[in-house]
Amino acid sequence: MGIRYLIIMLTTRCNLRCSYCYNADNGPPMDMSAAVLRRALDLGAAGGVPFHLQLTGGEPTLAPELIETALSMARDNASCRGVGVQTNATCLTPHLIDLVRCHRVQVGGSLDGPPDIQERQRGMAAETLRGLKRLEAGGIPFRVTAVVTQAAAALDRLVLMLAGFSMARGIGLDLLVNKGRARDSGHVAAADPKSLQNGLGRMHAALQMVNEHRSPPMRWREWDLVFPPDGQVARHTAFCRAALNQSVAVTPDGRLFPCGQTCHDERFAAGTVWTPEIERRRRLPACRPPQAPCGDCEASAACPGDCPSRLFHNPYPQSRLACHMYRALYRMGNPNQGGIQS
Repeated sequence: MGIRYLIIMLTTRCNLRCSYCYNADNGPPMDMSAAVLRRALDLGAAGGVPFHLQLTGGEPTLAPELIETALSMARDNASCRGVGVQTNATCLTPHLIDLVRCHRVQVGGSLDGPPDIQERQRGMAAETLRGLKRLEAGGIPFRVTAVVTQAAAALDRLVLMLAGFSMARGIGLDLLVNKGRARDSGHVAAADPKSLQNGLGRMHAALQMVNEHRSPPMRWREWDLVFPPDGQVARHTAFCRAALNQSVAVTPDGRLFPCGQTCHDERFAAGTVWTPEIERRRRLPACRPPQAPCGDCEASAACPGDCPSRLFHNPYPQSRLACHMYRALYRMGNPNQGGIQS
């Protein structure tokens, strides 16, 4: 089966020390060579199907020359149909802004909440907001991804802060993964079901209020999974490309893994760009918690499931948080189901 989603980790270097980083402490800092980058893109094209290229790290903007090289190679690769970059936005320069605009790169920013939450969980909150302002000034649309922790009650404040950015296009929520620093440091914890549901309700109310006064509206990724916009039909055969064996993540040294969250975990190693063992991607098939009573859940037909890597790492009952999240969203969109009670 061909690769539909190619994740390239341009560097392991990062200028932040996020309290939950799942790729922390994996040896000395390393940047990808041009040879590995070229081979990774050739691997993406080898399956004969179109693929999306996602540039990540570490913090990819610490290696701007590699971003430029990757964009040039992607432009010459007939199978590459789009490029995205995930960044903490602290190192965006005018040159990078110009590159993003010229190559029509989809920009994702990492922002967990208002400045106090961002500073506590990631650090360099002021620098991150300055980076988002540079995107705004450059007319570059962006979306943000927030890692959801015990600070879930502040999700509405994240929405209200982003309302000041006309180029903010959407928010996605990543539930905490019990891996790396999140597992080892003890400085961050997953949300409990009640605080998560309350935070989601407040976020929904804030988005409704904000979107009444802006166009285009700010999208909420998880809401759109449950209630597809514009009459689209939900497709929940699998949560992500990794669950369909259609994604590959490449580390700077050329090793292959099913997705970014599994990088550096030898249990999921799938060879290298020179000697790929792509069939080993089949180690991430499950998208539903084994303890979840899906058959009795009113949201089962609309639920997209959960990240298979997150399910692998998160023990019960943390592995059930996605159930609480999507059931809460389903009830918000269907008031006759009882609101957002647990």
